[in-house]
Amino acid sequence: MKRNLTSLLCLALLFLSASSKSAKKPITLKKALTDSFVYVPSGNVILNKDTISVQAFYIYQTEVKNIDYQEFIADLKKKGDQEKLLVALVDSAKWNLRSEKNSAYETYYHSHPAYSEFPVVNVSHEAAMLYCKWLSEKYDEKYGTKGRFLFRLMEKAEYVRASRGDSDATYSWGTHSLRNDKGQLMCNHAQLSGENIHRNREKNTYEIRFNSAVNGVISYADVLAAAKSYWPNQFKVYNLNGNAGEMIRDKGVAMGGSWQDPGYDVRIESEFLYDGPNPFTGFRVVITDVENW
Repeated sequence: MKRNLTSLLCLALLFLSASSKSAKKPITLKKALTDSFVYVPSGNVILNKDTISVQAFYIYQTEVKNIDYQEFIADLKKKGDQEKLLVALVDSAKWNLRSEKNSAYETYYHSHPAYSEFPVVNVSHEAAMLYCKWLSEKYDEKYGTKGRFLFRLMEKAEYVRASRGDSDATYSWGTHSLRNDKGQLMCNHAQLSGENIHRNREKNTYEIRFNSAVNGVISYADVLAAAKSYWPNQFKVYNLNGNAGEMIRDKGVAMGGSWQDPGYDVRIESEFLYDGPNPFTGFRVVITDVENW
């Protein structure tokens, strides 16, 4: 009986010791991330004729969606953090940035369940940075990692790496064409045809024109597509070209064009400047484990 009791005590101590070691074992980044993040291996990219080495990283498959951003806003409201809330709030009025009147999008796009899986737009660069910081803090709370997991906006070189991979393609799906071999469009962008092109004989230039009797100013009937639409690229990342332009870490610069841009302006190298919230620009996050993968 005494021997049995001693054996049971030893087993219990071994179990507690093993449990203690298991509890202290740090969680790996791969285990902490959901399936929504995918891995981009290290590689070289060419920017302005310079070859840049990019370390491996994890990236969100889609741009941050309305449903993701709503959770962020709800958390700020719950905490009563008015200062951050003022920075983070979506500026829905920017749907009417130009002469078009998009009152339906202004009213419903950022709140109606029908658009929950669509990319969030009309947010500032500061708001996107604040979202990344908030997401880092949420992971720290969940895993007790104390600043180990850093969520952030992409560097320009990381955007190019995630888009192009090891190819020399014009677009992120690995070809130089806007359509696949079945004739299907590969991204959401403004479609123009010969009917829209005018030759200015005095300037000897070509210009885009729209017949107001037929087209109105320009047709944006479909506007943005769902964040996970069309087809993913080799790393299983969606909509790196067109749809919503990609904010990067450099403030005021977005990559890859948007739903309002024609095919030439949704190339991997395409970049445009913005000066605040607008309906053409969204963002996605990448993550770094500041210790190791």
